[in-house]
Amino acid sequence: MSNVQTVARERALLNKTIRAFLEERGYLEVETPLFVPSPDLSPNLTPFETSAAEPDGTKHAGALITSPEFSMKKLLGAGLESIYSLAKVFRDGEDFGGTHNPEFTMLEWYRQGKDYRFGMDETEALVQAAFRAFGKEPLPPFRRMRVRDVMLKRAGVDLDTATAEDQRAACERLGLHPSPTDTESDLFYRLFLAKVEPNLGKDPVFVYDYPKHQAALSRLTPDGKYGQRFELYVGGLELCNAFTELTDAAEQRRRFEAEQQERAALGKTRFPIDEELLKRLPSVRHPTFGNALGVDRLHMLCAGTRSIRDVLLFPAADLFNESR
Repeated sequence: MSNVQTVARERALLNKTIRAFLEERGYLEVETPLFVPSPDLSPNLTPFETSAAEPDGTKHAGALITSPEFSMKKLLGAGLESIYSLAKVFRDGEDFGGTHNPEFTMLEWYRQGKDYRFGMDETEALVQAAFRAFGKEPLPPFRRMRVRDVMLKRAGVDLDTATAEDQRAACERLGLHPSPTDTESDLFYRLFLAKVEPNLGKDPVFVYDYPKHQAALSRLTPDGKYGQRFELYVGGLELCNAFTELTDAAEQRRRFEAEQQERAALGKTRFPIDEELLKRLPSVRHPTFGNALGVDRLHMLCAGTRSIRDVLLFPAADLFNESR
């Protein structure tokens, strides 16, 4: 069997496994738009921007989605309880190879009435189901580690009390050479990427409760210091990003406005706030669990490869080098 045949058959098997797993648990598959006016406000993401023209010449600016999250939350607010999407998503400024591709497949799923701890259980079961479908031995039980604990152990920073200056001092102490313009988020990630990620080990591990400034669209912990958010690492590869979802529209607006300001400071497009999302957000039940999982990376793990090019039929590195 050719490599193209192998990749195509494996991806069909993985998609079938994902759909069966979620549908057995009562999830409904939904389709969401790829081209929208407000794709994402996260300062660290760069969407592909374009526009749509009507016959009379009226133009509408927009971009390709980096995630189906905004649209799916609108569906939750409209009354859907448990939904999932296998969507193509797009991010500019990504590597062409390794573990990245500017176009990739994301599984995103939500369940109202459940939180991120339920989500860890379900995510572990889904990944194990994928490994079984590929005829692989089960992975060892997934560990769970608080971000605060691993940062204290590996970087000597106690996030319960650390200020931005404390984290800057830690970066300097560890030879990470922070920039004078680094934000608290930048400093945190310098430490996390250099000292935490490389030391998570090969076995699966959930890293959870990220600092408040990394809460994104997640609800805060009762003490208000951390976001109820987790990421899963398997073999050192980041596989997903999940939350107990924020349903407070006023707080979400404040976070969106802060992200807009940071995007402007970075010279990036300041996309409009999605007002329809904020309008529907209060109708979403608390708690609600949501997860975004990279399907290509899950395929990599199941197939035992370290390159995303090995699991794509048309990797960007090939598409855009054909004419050279």
